[in-house]
Amino acid sequence: MNIVSIILIAVVSLFTVIGAIVGAVKGFTNVKSWAVELLLTGAITIAVSGLVSSKTDGAVAAIVSLSIAVALICAFMLVFAMLRKALNKKIEKRKELSYYKQYDEREDNTEQILQAIGTEDKNSYNKLTKKKFKQSGGVWSVLDRVFGAVCLALKGAVITGLIIAVALVILDFTRLPAEGGKLFGLLGGIYQSGIWVFFKNYILDFIAIGLIILCIKNGFSSGISSSLWSLLVLGLIIGAGALSYYLAFNAQDFIAVAGNLEGKLAGVLEGAADILNAIGLSTRKIAQLIIGTGMFLLMLVAVILIAVFVPKLIDRARDGVIFRSVDGVFGAIVLTTFTFGLLFVVGAFANGLHDLAIMDGFNSYFQKSGVATYIYDRNLLNSFGVMTDLPFKEWLQ
Repeated sequence: MNIVSIILIAVVSLFTVIGAIVGAVKGFTNVKSWAVELLLTGAITIAVSGLVSSKTDGAVAAIVSLSIAVALICAFMLVFAMLRKALNKKIEKRKELSYYKQYDEREDNTEQILQAIGTEDKNSYNKLTKKKFKQSGGVWSVLDRVFGAVCLALKGAVITGLIIAVALVILDFTRLPAEGGKLFGLLGGIYQSGIWVFFKNYILDFIAIGLIILCIKNGFSSGISSSLWSLLVLGLIIGAGALSYYLAFNAQDFIAVAGNLEGKLAGVLEGAADILNAIGLSTRKIAQLIIGTGMFLLMLVAVILIAVFVPKLIDRARDGVIFRSVDGVFGAIVLTTFTFGLLFVVGAFANGLHDLAIMDGFNSYFQKSGVATYIYDRNLLNSFGVMTDLPFKEWLQ
């Protein structure tokens, strides 16, 4: 084990310990559990995908494996959300019982309090009446902190591990750490180790599953209503620009106004006439552009006002549990579908370069892949016969 390996292990260990400490302080009910969900989903999906691939191949294997990944993600998200909620209720109930128990104990000390008042014993009186109630969650608080420590410890390990793994994958693709490369002496031992040979097959799987988790969580939290509204606002901006251009260059009333403005601009732009003629701009066009820009800015103000206030109405509508749930589910579906549709297209383009010598190192990461393989070397679109005749390989040969 060389010095670089020791440093990388130390970095991962450091952030794992930091995560464990922070998680123990905050508790499971106050932290996110996506790292645990990622690891559980990845391990199960990769194992099941291997079984599916041994029985069938092509589009069926891709759809089954990806569906299993999505189903597991949703199931684990629901399970951990319910666990977090149940644990929080147990802690609050235990704290409430602890409070009332201490309150009853204080009420039982009424005689001692009165005696302290009678004897003017301020120390005893303060001790009996000003003692703070210490609300304890009991064993549930202990479990909360233990689960929190585990969750954030895994999160620290996963984040640093993925960053390091991605960096190593990129370096491996450059062939610099390969035998004869400039970084072989420094990093060659890492790529030849049994740990790297094993885990390299699954790095891109966990990245793909992490992307699914990100899409589902963000899509659910924002909802389809927010996504559609963002597209609508973009459409309003484009429409305002198109309408402003049309009115400035085609509506007779605005053309007349441009004619009046042209006369005023003629003297101002007289010195730049040669430059304007060289780029094909007349004084009339400049006047029309000014009018069009002015109209666009006025319309843009109206669009901005709408864009600011309507989301507040959407947020109020999402206060309802039913609307928020339905809106969130559709938002998660749309965002996940869009993202993976884009990835499948990019993967199909990259797969067109699959047989080139430069891709040999990259191809080795998919030998035992259970998820990412259906984006690249066994691309789902190609399984359906879509985008199979891309000419990139011929262009580069």
